[in-house]
Amino acid sequence: MTIAVRGLWFRYPAQSLAALDDVDLDIIPGRVTWLTGAIGSGTSTLLLAAAGLAPRLTGGERRGSVLVDDTDPARDSPLALAIGYLAPSPQLQLSGIAPTVRAELAVGPMNLGLGRQEILSRVDDALGRFDLAALADRAPSTLSGGETQRVVIAALAVAAPRTWLLDEPFSALDHGTRRMVQRILRSLADDGATVVVASEDAEAMYPLADRVVVLAHGRAVLDGVPHELLAGDAMHAHGAGTTDTAALAAAAGLPAPRAITPPALLAQIDTVATDHRAAPAAVVVDSSPVFELREVDFGYSGTSDVLRAATMTVHRGDACGLFGANGAGKSTLLRLAMALEHPRHGSVIVLDQPTVGRHPEDLAPRVAMLSQQPERQLFATTVKQECRFTAEHAGWDAARIDARVDATLHQLGLLDMGDRHPGDLPLPVRRLVALAALLVAEPELLLLDEPTAGLDDASRRRVVDMVLDRRERGVSTLVVTHDPNFAREALNRAFRVDQRAVRAVVPFEAIFDDGVLPAPATLIVARALHLKPPYDRFRDVAAALAAHRLR
Repeated sequence: MTIAVRGLWFRYPAQSLAALDDVDLDIIPGRVTWLTGAIGSGTSTLLLAAAGLAPRLTGGERRGSVLVDDTDPARDSPLALAIGYLAPSPQLQLSGIAPTVRAELAVGPMNLGLGRQEILSRVDDALGRFDLAALADRAPSTLSGGETQRVVIAALAVAAPRTWLLDEPFSALDHGTRRMVQRILRSLADDGATVVVASEDAEAMYPLADRVVVLAHGRAVLDGVPHELLAGDAMHAHGAGTTDTAALAAAAGLPAPRAITPPALLAQIDTVATDHRAAPAAVVVDSSPVFELREVDFGYSGTSDVLRAATMTVHRGDACGLFGANGAGKSTLLRLAMALEHPRHGSVIVLDQPTVGRHPEDLAPRVAMLSQQPERQLFATTVKQECRFTAEHAGWDAARIDARVDATLHQLGLLDMGDRHPGDLPLPVRRLVALAALLVAEPELLLLDEPTAGLDDASRRRVVDMVLDRRERGVSTLVVTHDPNFAREALNRAFRVDQRAVRAVVPFEAIFDDGVLPAPATLIVARALHLKPPYDRFRDVAAALAAHRLR
């Protein structure tokens, strides 16, 4: 199905600026088209318009035209037009009526009026294709964020759309599932489907996409072959990200066109030299624990155990990552730490106190948690009011609150959004707003679930700097993440959650060697240049790279 966009202009309700401004675009079948840009560039809005959901679902005003095979998608439902649309919050896309995953997959073809045997055949095929057989009889409400994202994509596949419009489809997926979805999307395009993906994840998209379209301020400003644009300077100039290798090469001052993969970069440089810098003086860390699991058993009602005899300790000033496959129990650990759940056996100790009989409000504001769905944490009518709430209820004086709110918003790049309604902001910005609201009251323990999902490069760097800043102040952070670069730059300890157990991974870099996370370009290049910790992070590797002569 061909998508033809002509002079498309769109503005959301109560907004002064247009989200899309005079967009002209032709998207043809048989290719994977990648939409990218800085947060707020208009990629998500363009997908909504192509699915016929803006303004029909969102409200607002549209001018110009969007045609899918000569039909305006706003005149009918995506399902009826063979359009599969994935929203950036897949939890909100579950039907709410299906008692099991198997039933959830059947909802789409049932609405299409397909016969029973055809539905059963398609559902069984999707369960196998998306490796969901083990989840078939689970209630959708019990799934992890990554499992939910996979189920929603599989549910789209069961309806056999000819046009796929996917908004950040890799944001919650573990490494193995990401590769599986990449293969499926490639196969769909090769079979003639129209596949359009909005994503800030250049690492996931450059091996998949045939074409990249960069949006900035609602306009399509670049359109070309991914490996050519990623190797140059134009994408960065318009706020879009490139691959980690290309970003590293740019920071090292290497001229465009640059390598976009580690092997290509290493082939260009002399890697013989060795780092002779002395290791810095050891940092004295307060060894007092702020969070402990002691032989914890836990399972949700109606499911098998998620954790058995789980034991771990987070010390003051630690920045710890929780790593593992989707559904392993990583988010559950954060919920236990926040006293949202309680163990069936064993003890959870937070700030020297057992959580038994306690609730989240008993731990706040000393403990704060960012969930996978930050939009559900926001309730105030402005960003500043959202950020003031916890500190006001903690009894802080107004001057102190004002200073902390301004400093926090500045750190996360949100200072000019203080008077905006959080609901009017793009989903990734709402994630940052929810994070800012937690930080203002200066918690001692931060619990963060996928804090960089959907963020552009500039925002991701701000979150890294925030974690490093808190570490220096002795704040502890426990993070669930599938982002290898964030993990590499911000964290100093790793725990793997697997087979209902939690184990420390030592040294930290070993987490990239056992298939849990792909090794980031910075680590690959640092090893090739013989750089040793702590001189193996982005800025030091870029400096070392600049010092090596090109072959």
